[in-house]
Amino acid sequence: MMLLSMLLHLFLLWLAAWESDQPCKAHRGLAGKCFVVHGRLRAYNGNPTYRIWRIGARQILGVTGAHPGEEPILPAGIACGFDCDVYADFEVCPFTPEKPGVMQWVCVESAANRKVTRSDR
Repeated sequence: MMLLSMLLHLFLLWLAAWESDQPCKAHRGLAGKCFVVHGRLRAYNGNPTYRIWRIGARQILGVTGAHPGEEPILPAGIACGFDCDVYADFEVCPFTPEKPGVMQWVCVESAANRKVTRSDR
């Protein structure tokens, strides 16, 4: 019985590690279809660090892994730190459903038409 318990525990650890290595669009933890949003990616102090403001709306998307606190899933080279903003057409995939007044958790699959600006924040 102890061996079975240990094997089950190892399997669950492997499954969690495998899930966190999945790219955005193919991730098993998605809550809906991916969509494109024109917005500004910025680094903030807090969780999640990277957030996308949907230009023309009051909605903020939090870029994260499948679970809050996990490393954000986004292509290398898109985020540029606390001293700049990235404007782009982001293809994002939701980990949580959209709810009015609540930050939606997403991962970033791609960013087209990127423009980086430096800020004096």
